Amino acid sequence: MYISHAQPHHFDVIASSEPTSDTVEVSPSKSFDDDNMVMHPAKQHSHRSYSFGRYFKSTRYKGLKMAQLLCAIYILVMTFRYYPNGLIDPSAPLGQWRIVDVWNPENTAAGVIQLEGDPLGPKRAVVAKDRISLVCLAISRISAFTMYPCIFLVFMTKCKATINFLMTTPFSLYMVHDQHELHSFCGKFLAIDVWVHTFFHCLRWGVQGNIDLLWTNITGITGLVALLACVLVCLPMMVQKLMQLMSYEVRKFLHITFFYIFAVAMCYHNKTSAWPNGGYNQVMLGFCIVYYTLDAAYVIFFMTEMIETTVFNVLPSGVQMTLAVSDNFQKAYAQGGYGYVCLPWVSKNQWHAFSLFEHPSNPNLRQVFMLNVGNWTKEVHAQLQRNTVRPAWIQGPFVSPYNNALAFDNTICVATGIGIT
Repeated sequence: MYISHAQPHHFDVIASSEPTSDTVEVSPSKSFDDDNMVMHPAKQHSHRSYSFGRYFKSTRYKGLKMAQLLCAIYILVMTFRYYPNGLIDPSAPLGQWRIVDVWNPENTAAGVIQLEGDPLGPKRAVVAKDRISLVCLAISRISAFTMYPCIFLVFMTKCKATINFLMTTPFSLYMVHDQHELHSFCGKFLAIDVWVHTFFHCLRWGVQGNIDLLWTNITGITGLVALLACVLVCLPMMVQKLMQLMSYEVRKFLHITFFYIFAVAMCYHNKTSAWPNGGYNQVMLGFCIVYYTLDAAYVIFFMTEMIETTVFNVLPSGVQMTLAVSDNFQKAYAQGGYGYVCLPWVSKNQWHAFSLFEHPSNPNLRQVFMLNVGNWTKEVHAQLQRNTVRPAWIQGPFVSPYNNALAFDNTICVATGIGIT
């Protein structure tokens, strides 16, 4: 379904329920995570052609890109200043800069430095003895610090309870409506950026004869773990062939589990003792891990309820669910939105997202329509041979990215499936 606000000689599409992986909102007639979803051709093209060039040419998310630019400038300034304010050897003349351990030549030969000559201090693998190494170090550190805003947003865009709350405050005026699209945007950047970061670190270590740091130094070990985890997080959600080969439940399990592994590995990638020349991982990633976990726990315990007398109306094309939700559910989000549905008599481990719509005559009721097209929805339809009442779990409601359509007087809706009712 498309929702558009009309202006003279202009139509601006602000909502689409075409089954794309970049869209949270789904049609009332279809779950967005059914196994046989087919990506829209336009979206397929955008996935194949994603690059850093397209990233920076895009006019979207200017605030995010400005934050990344500031992070890049910060770490360049902090790196290429003379010690103790930076990492450059104070005895090195201009044009012959180098980063070495001035207290211990053996550390320099091994590719590490210990600031202030502390033999018990962390060994930082940042030695750069020539221009090529300095350039590699600069690129790897810029790529690291431009990750910070994206990592933060990847976590925060999935804090559903927090987003629900913020959307009821004036902060919503400045928030992105489609949080999942922002999540996907940041995830694609991270999927490429981790390889850039790793490549230039390894290139510098190889040029200087210290490639063993990849498996002997904590920075190399945790970086390798984070890289492999990132592959398992991103590729099953980005590569169409993998999306078709792997069930949604498997992909979601990999996505969440290995992102936790990625975040924990990043916490140990550098120490807070490196501050202010780095050392932000433990603070920033630690905060994100704890906050996201608490938000998810809140959703599970306070935004999830079982409806024992869910009414199922079976139609040839699908199933309509009618749920008598609690007062808290109604107050959480007055109109629209989406929720996750679990039918334990089909599968206890599967939660599928559907748009919610209000009953026309009873505000205490919410309805969902499941089009009989996916593996899970087909199983639901097969088990329900007639109209019946069965228990169902509902989690939500969550803010729809397209509820801003209510801000316009002229709305054009083009729908299939159940149509406009």
